[in-house]
Amino acid sequence: MRNRGTIFSLLVCCFVFLSAAGALAQDTIKIGNIAPLTGPIATYGESHRNGVQLAVDLVNEGGGVLGRRIELINEDDQGDPVVGASAAHKLIERDKVVAIVGPVPSTIGMAVAPIAENAKVPMVVTGTNPAITPGKDFVFRSCWTDDFQGVVMAQFCREEFKADTAAVLYDLGNDYAKSVAEVFVKTFKELGGKILTVQTHPTGAMDFRAQLSIIKSHNPEVFFFSDFYNDANLIGRQAREVGINSIFAGSDGWDSPDLDLKALDGAHYCSHFSKEDPRPETKKFVDDYKQKYGTEPDLLAIMGYDAALIVMNGIKEAGSTDRELVAKAISKTQGLAGAQGDITLDGNGDPKTLPAAILKIENGDTRYLKSFQPIEK
Repeated sequence: MRNRGTIFSLLVCCFVFLSAAGALAQDTIKIGNIAPLTGPIATYGESHRNGVQLAVDLVNEGGGVLGRRIELINEDDQGDPVVGASAAHKLIERDKVVAIVGPVPSTIGMAVAPIAENAKVPMVVTGTNPAITPGKDFVFRSCWTDDFQGVVMAQFCREEFKADTAAVLYDLGNDYAKSVAEVFVKTFKELGGKILTVQTHPTGAMDFRAQLSIIKSHNPEVFFFSDFYNDANLIGRQAREVGINSIFAGSDGWDSPDLDLKALDGAHYCSHFSKEDPRPETKKFVDDYKQKYGTEPDLLAIMGYDAALIVMNGIKEAGSTDRELVAKAISKTQGLAGAQGDITLDGNGDPKTLPAAILKIENGDTRYLKSFQPIEK
């Protein structure tokens, strides 16, 4: 009987141990990622997800955060604000995530930000519309904003090309494209340049020839269009067809593996980093990304990577998974060594120390030209 009791006790101990071990294995820290994994800008979402996953994997390989593994839950917003809002509610209410990375497009970021704020869930967006973060305690950003890149491209066109005239085309239904274009127009004028015409098109347009014909008639030195890469490809091809010989210039929405380098040969655009940047953190990110995915990263990958770092560093600094404590810790981010540069957040939750890179499309490739430092707010 004594042996039976001993065996029973051992079995109970083993069961308790295995149960505890199983619970420990499942005791992860959940963070969500919202990105367009399908739809017209799916390459953005894929790159963003890859960057976030890389950051999570590297942190987990190093022991995780607070002794626990990070579990990433991906949600596809399909490039639709309504779907993005639904994804945010799922992550917050059903999955009980500690924080959210993304969304990527500004239009979706604008829709999801109030949801995260009201639920008091920290969120680090990669959208660049400056209106996303101000006045919020739980919404942050991992990249510079449209007002900065609009200023950068206007300054660049005036200084690099000595351009006195420009024409602009943008998607009227896209918050991102509209924001960048408006800042470009304002800054170009302030610098003494003349905007000959500003043309718009509806979201989903496939034929831009009417607007392009008007632009051609004005013969601007610079033609600036701040659309996403899928529209930029069509605009570039059709602009060549109608005979526009202006210098093409664009924004970070162009940065995609699917950008038509032939149609946009000779164009210049603004991005968040260059793979040629010698900074150790940037070089390591590029090398790690290439090793994991077999391809070179783009801007969405690096912004997603840094957004995940900001979230995980916030959890670490908070010493807790309490959402409010994590948000407070994120708001105090200072000198975090991100892949884009050292990240210090300002009062709006936006990085104030990140550089911008100007890239030129040339002979089927993109070439790094120069960097600009953000203007202090």
